[in-house]
Amino acid sequence: MSDNKEINAGYEISEKLTVGNTIVALGSNETKYGTKYVTWEARADDPTNYFWGHYLNNYEDAREDLFQRAHTLSQSLNPNYHKRQLEKLPAFCMSTLPSDGSLIVITHKEKGYKFSDISTPEAAENEYLAKYINDLLGVTPAQEAAMVAGSMFGWNVPAANPVNYDADGNAVKPKTKPDRDER
Repeated sequence: MSDNKEINAGYEISEKLTVGNTIVALGSNETKYGTKYVTWEARADDPTNYFWGHYLNNYEDAREDLFQRAHTLSQSLNPNYHKRQLEKLPAFCMSTLPSDGSLIVITHKEKGYKFSDISTPEAAENEYLAKYINDLLGVTPAQEAAMVAGSMFGWNVPAANPVNYDADGNAVKPKTKPDRDER
């Protein structure tokens, strides 16, 4: 190892990205069990004080994590990011009531819902209608889920943002920052 390589906690730092006042770094460590990888954050004014390590077993996952962390940090620099995501919600969408399967209409930025005039007594048929109409309108399952949440809990909560759902409309577990790791 030459003296110009940066080492932190046994990991050689191979890549760094600076986003605002934060550095995201990727390091690797050769062990008897194979190469281990980590991504860390550091403040730009203290660039070797790494924290919040994400430990991974392969380079591809580590590199993806490096870029994901940088992307997340870049979003926090833009005060309009959350607003732009909310603007991705449609003017209205169709859904069904979990309690009885009635077809309902949810209007963006309005509290609650309205019963649809075309609701049928059959829950399965209403689910089909909601999906069919939403498909025609270009409403994704993630947008529908965000609209349902917004109509119930308010339009400024994270659940009213479609980025918090997967392609099937299931809530995505928020990424939490791990505890500060050893340095």
